[in-house]
Amino acid sequence: MSRYARTFAVAGFAALLAAAVALPGTAAPHPSAAPADGTVTTPAGSGYALVFDDEFNGSTVDSTVWNFRTDEKAKSAQLARNVSEGGGVLSVALKKEAYDGYAYTAGGVVSRRSFRYGYYETRAKTPAGAGWHTSFWAMSGDGSDTYTPARRTEIDQFEINSSHPADVSQGVIAWQPGGASTSIGRRTTQPGFDTSAGWHTYGFDWREDRVDFYVDGTLTNTATYPPSADTHDYVNIWLTSIGYETVDETKLPATAQFDYVRYYQRDYYVDNDTPANYGYSETGTWADSTLPGYTVGTTSRWSASPGATATWRPTLRAAGTYQVYVHRIGYPGSDTDSRLDVVHGGVTSTTHLDYATGPTGWVSLGTWDFPAGTAGSVTLTRGNGNARADAVKFVRVG
Repeated sequence: MSRYARTFAVAGFAALLAAAVALPGTAAPHPSAAPADGTVTTPAGSGYALVFDDEFNGSTVDSTVWNFRTDEKAKSAQLARNVSEGGGVLSVALKKEAYDGYAYTAGGVVSRRSFRYGYYETRAKTPAGAGWHTSFWAMSGDGSDTYTPARRTEIDQFEINSSHPADVSQGVIAWQPGGASTSIGRRTTQPGFDTSAGWHTYGFDWREDRVDFYVDGTLTNTATYPPSADTHDYVNIWLTSIGYETVDETKLPATAQFDYVRYYQRDYYVDNDTPANYGYSETGTWADSTLPGYTVGTTSRWSASPGATATWRPTLRAAGTYQVYVHRIGYPGSDTDSRLDVVHGGVTSTTHLDYATGPTGWVSLGTWDFPAGTAGSVTLTRGNGNARADAVKFVRVG
């Protein structure tokens, strides 16, 4: 069985202690069987299902899963050749090596796949010796440049400078298109150990209104913010280490290591990223609206076509009770009688909404039991005006 099946509820304190002192590549404890409903308990709570993981048990980095960090920043150039996989871990070699005007080289990986709300976790060991900035973080990008204009949300689970291995900096940054940024909930926590002396588990749970940060299963920081377009885009996972301060060359070569990385999902958001995107579909004639949508970089959609429909169909990883919301775009002249049909467990429940009056925001359509898979859906049917379609979310409540 894969190691991701373990849960903190089952493993308990003894497992966390064992993980902290385990040698590189040592498997984390796990229960003998996965829960019947396919979900696990994370430090953030129950009802989460594994969506993505890399246990780094191969002999080479899977380049279909990861991009390499290849930018040049601070005191080092990041090179793909500095990243290796073996012995059950991902290793980032930190070297005194001249490259393109830099005296040091480092590296890391960035997931090709992008994610959204959920619980993210890694187990890591930082390098010994001053000069290196090791991070487990999430932001839109491919590793070629950390200043990409596509970035909006940056979540830093840990930023650890090797000159201060007992300090763990955690927080959120909201980026603007022009490069301005706002720091949210930044805190340096001291969990009581040297992060370079042993293996420890780091996780964060991202929701609409906050990010909760955990170290070895203990909540260490919470960054809260009002929902806004600047903190809700899709992000890639970064596991990196770069030269950052005066390097202690007596400790070279050094290594940052990651035992695994995992992403778990509990709530499901389906947006009109493109009409061809799986999970969202349309009938009739639709067009992009000038009215912004919930997700950064997407607009809402509109249709004056009689009988036009928009359907949101999530891929639920686990059966459960979900409260369903539609992101209603309020705008004068819009449809005053849009019909919304929620299909749940083979039953259809219908709600009618007025899109012409009232504010833009989430509107609850009700709470129901849904099976795992793609059988559940929400369909909007145009009534008597310009139909508006944007996003739907399924929030697990049981």
